[in-house]
Amino acid sequence: MKFLPVLLIACLLVIISHPQGKAESQSKTQSRQSKNTRNNNSFLIKLNIQHGHIGHVFIGCSENATDGFDNQMDDMSPPPGMGGVGYTFLVSPDRKYNLYKDMRGFADKVQWVFYARTGGNPVSVSWDPKSIPDGWDLFCSPWDGKSESVPENLDCRKTTSVKTDKTGFFRFWIVRVQKDHTSKN
Repeated sequence: MKFLPVLLIACLLVIISHPQGKAESQSKTQSRQSKNTRNNNSFLIKLNIQHGHIGHVFIGCSENATDGFDNQMDDMSPPPGMGGVGYTFLVSPDRKYNLYKDMRGFADKVQWVFYARTGGNPVSVSWDPKSIPDGWDLFCSPWDGKSESVPENLDCRKTTSVKTDKTGFFRFWIVRVQKDHTSKN
């Protein structure tokens, strides 16, 4: 009986570290993420973070997503580390969850809120303008967490990063591009 807990732990370690299981798990995760970046019914934009407790977050839209927490699409952010590192995450619309990945349903305008608490160094967020899907424009603005007004409106196709040296929020929003119906093709 003394050896039963040790045997169970050993079996769990073998199962967890089994190369085939790990490869299948990684393959499923990569497949899910690559489908999200390629599929016409969804897109995923990676926001790179410097001096945050995580290196990046993801924002995106999918026809299968909602504006709430979607268990199969959204991912929770890990807790902050120790040692003066910044704390960064996406805020869920109901402000209940700190997210690493936030997928939303499609609409003409979709908004995400990014939170940054600095830890001694300024936090910067950057993105690849090529990751913005055709037919959409992505914008960013610093935000105080309360007001409805937008003090600064940055076009994310022309600007590739933002930086803050104090704790605060950034709003990211994507807008469906309206076609000019008066022009001739």
